[in-house]
Amino acid sequence: MLSENAIKYALRHLFAVAIPTDEDLDFTFEVENERLHIVFADDCRIDLALFSDEEREAFLNGEASPTLLASADKNIQIPVFTPQSALGTRLDGQYAQRLLNIPYDLVTPSFALLSREEEYRGLPRDEHNRFLFAYSLTRRYDCISFPLVDEYAMLLRQWISDYLKPNITIRPRAYRFVPTHDIDILHRFTGGFQAYKSIYGRDLLINHSLGDVRKSLQEYRDWKDDHLKDPYISAIQELIQLSQQHHLSSIFFFKAIVPEESDCTYDIAGEDVRFAIQQIRNAGMEVGLHGSYNSYNDSACYLKEMSRLEQVIGARVASGRQHYLRFSLQRNLFSYQNRSIYTTQEVASTQVSHQNTLQVWQEAGLQHDYTLGYAEQPGFRCGTCHPYPLYDLDNDEPSDIVEHPLIVMDGSLFDYLELGIADSNQLIDRLLGRCRAVEGDFVILWHNHLLSRNYRTRFEEVYVHLLRNS
Repeated sequence: MLSENAIKYALRHLFAVAIPTDEDLDFTFEVENERLHIVFADDCRIDLALFSDEEREAFLNGEASPTLLASADKNIQIPVFTPQSALGTRLDGQYAQRLLNIPYDLVTPSFALLSREEEYRGLPRDEHNRFLFAYSLTRRYDCISFPLVDEYAMLLRQWISDYLKPNITIRPRAYRFVPTHDIDILHRFTGGFQAYKSIYGRDLLINHSLGDVRKSLQEYRDWKDDHLKDPYISAIQELIQLSQQHHLSSIFFFKAIVPEESDCTYDIAGEDVRFAIQQIRNAGMEVGLHGSYNSYNDSACYLKEMSRLEQVIGARVASGRQHYLRFSLQRNLFSYQNRSIYTTQEVASTQVSHQNTLQVWQEAGLQHDYTLGYAEQPGFRCGTCHPYPLYDLDNDEPSDIVEHPLIVMDGSLFDYLELGIADSNQLIDRLLGRCRAVEGDFVILWHNHLLSRNYRTRFEEVYVHLLRNS
């Protein structure tokens, strides 16, 4: 059965979403005979069913049989799980006794999704050591398109209001649109021969676009006059301006590596990087760390990169997102390549440890992370679109790192799912609607190098369209 800390963690999130108030809601609970007895708000009581150990294991294996229940706003059907001990009982409340009986286990699924417990179980991973959507609970229970934990919380709000009517002022949380941008590449042009291959090889021979060729030639001439006019640097300025126009604040994640290291596409100490970062900070927007490919399980690497970025921006780095969305809670990681972020001289004297990603972030003092979304599938990997503290499964306690789950990435739409513009907008609209319904945050990732050439139409008709209608 779940530990006391695990139960408290899941309940805190459910109550925080269900009953947002000026202060955290106080509650107590005890477990008895696979029932969870909760007391809050002047003796309001909730009795909630819990899985047995065998049922919990079946749930985590994707073998539980849910019942579909209408969401709080009646717009979708969501899976709920009735333990054997609660079969034949129904949801009811006794206002006179201040008691609400819930025959579903809302806690075990919530903890599994929030804590990423399913990723701790040694299931197959992809070539980048990423947990696969194909093996996830959100696929097995068909709930990637809505935030299951938050949907439970909104049902809980409805049931508490209908049956208990506590003397609590609920202050609905304002939905937020959160634009984020990973700066994987800062330069389209690096020299004459490279520009020739880019323009005539890609724009003409591959994309068959004379319009792109003409525009690219003009961009190349501008770059030759002033390297700070590179299209990918100009794209950062355009993203800043778009966010300002729509009263939003973007977060830009920069890699902090130097040319002698692998995974380096720009020098964090370069004048062009400092120029781009200054534009962002002048607009009052945030710069975060885009942890390099190998930093996700190596504290020494991550700390080095954080220190470099802090030197460039002259301030503490609070937020991060891992390159390739690499994240692992497992300590024993397979290795399919031998690339190192270290120079040849450093390799001999440096022992790269295999730590889990949460450990790496904790040791670096990171405060906010934006990594947790699936590369291959937009949606609600963590079962929530609310910021929440990640759980330290090794120590069975909440961590100090607040996760901001990623809902949509541009590459997920166009590269993994190969969607067109209309289908992309339709999918985004569905996800955005559920974020609004549960008063959460819609975190989107759009890369700066996907604003030009054959990507321009997608950028304007998907990302810009979204900003206008969000």
